[in-house]
Amino acid sequence: MFCPNCGETLKSQNQKFCASCGSVILSTPPPEAPQVRAEEKQVLSPAKSVPVYQSKTIKVGGPGPHSKMCFAFALVSLALAGVGFTFGATSLMGVLMPYSYYYSYSSFGALWLIIAVILNITGLVFGILSRTNCSKARKSEPINTFEKVGSVFAIFGIVINSIPIVVVSIILIIMLIFLMMISSFYGI
Repeated sequence: MFCPNCGETLKSQNQKFCASCGSVILSTPPPEAPQVRAEEKQVLSPAKSVPVYQSKTIKVGGPGPHSKMCFAFALVSLALAGVGFTFGATSLMGVLMPYSYYYSYSSFGALWLIIAVILNITGLVFGILSRTNCSKARKSEPINTFEKVGSVFAIFGIVINSIPIVVVSIILIIMLIFLMMISSFYGI
């Protein structure tokens, strides 16, 4: 006889408790034929593809060279935006108030404007270089503050340097159209 709870072989036919698990054994008449355990053959289901995810490696260490260059280029981009804004504002004040006492030194308005545009283009290039170094740092270096702050500053540098370039381009296009209209009006 077998224990109905754990399947252990009982030592005697009159046993009331299982020696292995301690469950109560009800007295049942002994089977006439020995019981054979029937095992069903397990049918294997076709293998399904399971996506295997690669664990992200944890990079240990301080900021690497790409993170530092990302931060430095972003700061240079912001600095050039500020200096370019200063030159552009000086040029604009010279155009808007040509006889003002405070802006009398801005008689070289076109020169200041050219310097401002060159500074903004250079700042835009540094902002783009900063973003490039940020993406390289993200791939090959541990996550650090230099890379995060440099990435944000680079975006600000790109936007702040792009706005004056676009504005000056629009102003130059309008001036060119205006000059073409005047020259065609006077037949020049």
